[in-house]
Amino acid sequence: MILKEKDASLYGSSRGGDERAFYGHKQEQDVAFQLRREFGEHKQIHVINDLRIEHRGERAQIDHLILHPYGFIIVESKSIVGEVTVNAAGEWSRSYQGNWMGIPSPIRQAELQKQLLHHLIRDNVGKLLGKILGIQGKVGGRDWQVLCAVSSTAILHRDKMPKDVADRVVKTEFLAKKIREVVGNTLTEYLKAKPKFSKRELDNIGNFLLEHTAQVSAARGDGDSAPVTPEPAASASVAEPVPNYSVAPTPDTSSSPTEPPAQVQGLMTCKQCGEANSLTGLYGQYGYYVKCGHCSTNTSMKQSCPACGWKSVRVSKDGPEYTGTCRKCTQQFLVFRQE
Repeated sequence: MILKEKDASLYGSSRGGDERAFYGHKQEQDVAFQLRREFGEHKQIHVINDLRIEHRGERAQIDHLILHPYGFIIVESKSIVGEVTVNAAGEWSRSYQGNWMGIPSPIRQAELQKQLLHHLIRDNVGKLLGKILGIQGKVGGRDWQVLCAVSSTAILHRDKMPKDVADRVVKTEFLAKKIREVVGNTLTEYLKAKPKFSKRELDNIGNFLLEHTAQVSAARGDGDSAPVTPEPAASASVAEPVPNYSVAPTPDTSSSPTEPPAQVQGLMTCKQCGEANSLTGLYGQYGYYVKCGHCSTNTSMKQSCPACGWKSVRVSKDGPEYTGTCRKCTQQFLVFRQE
């Protein structure tokens, strides 16, 4: 059953403007189509596309959430043209037109989303789950899984991937089959007296999340100027142009990624007085910002990419660090660190 369809793209149906966002959205649409075709009429598997959540000052957008009687499956969409490898440390690399570069791990991104969703549901469990013999039900014993759905055109070097990563990466056309395998394996395990959501509890969770994402979307004004992408520390799908492009990437955007935290950390200063030390990172209606301890002025953390100058940069928070990710060249850089 589809509880929420994929949101419309802010970039429309053409490739004009931000091509990476266009192909990222197209990949999410392809995944949503596969899920709708396979589970649109399913009574026990519920699908929420583009789930936005906020909790404890953190934000996330989950591309696709699967609810089933034994738990949750978070699906992160990844649009990639070229080859994909993952080393023993779980670090991802992809190639395009012969150039290799590192990209954020979508598995790690989805795990961070999973943690935030778990906290949100756990802190509201009294509204969602019933009591057994007067004892409140919990979500800790449920099954929580993460999958990554990559473009069908990508070449996956599974022989070079750690097994726990390879088991969770699937091409789009095989996603529904993988979900059925996960739910089926979970069912076998949970027949051993493990907890199961009742139909009412599944409905409660689904309705709660739909209401929550509607409130978050309304508060954001439907996403500001940025396309729908997971946060925090979650990436927009790193999409590439179709492989028949004849123009090679420019050297500065296809060269090996750099790590410029030191050079970027000094960019965050108060727009009013120029103060750089007495700043406090906060989150508001229009995203992350810093508040100056000297003049109380608020300064947005949104800024241009230091690598390519692109103005569409997503800011996410992970602990004391605020990281920017460029939507054009996928460069990541430290925007601000809370001391």
